[in-house]
Amino acid sequence: MTHTFHHDGSDMALRITSATSKVGVVLVAVVLGFALGFFAMFLLGPTAGALTLLAVTVATVVFCGRTFRAEDEPTAPPRPAWRLTGGTTSSVVMAGFFILQGLSTVLALAAGDDGAAVAVVSALVYAALAAAYVLSAVAQRAGRLRAQHPGSVG
Repeated sequence: MTHTFHHDGSDMALRITSATSKVGVVLVAVVLGFALGFFAMFLLGPTAGALTLLAVTVATVVFCGRTFRAEDEPTAPPRPAWRLTGGTTSSVVMAGFFILQGLSTVLALAAGDDGAAVAVVSALVYAALAAAYVLSAVAQRAGRLRAQHPGSVG
């Protein structure tokens, strides 16, 4: 299901709650990223292709983090900037995915890939995305614990 809300109550901001819609958006982003990456690679070279794919990846993370909502998550208010997913588990899974992406980039560099500068930039961006998802998971877990134990300090 897709909802749109605005801060004043009007329907303006896109919110996607349906799992099917979320998968569809991610699949479109993957196809678009590869298509734009290949186009940039053929037009401008492999560095441009890799950077284009990286830019689409970051844009997809930002878009999904701002618009996707969990089934039990309110759709009207905007999420805090640190919250990228609807739950701790999905944040951990995404962090693991970007850690693996970064490691594969480092391994390609170690294997003698010629795009050293792009590999380093890619590894750093993937590490930053992984760190953002770890922060999201930790903050969500801490919030859940505070809600379960409201009188405790910590």
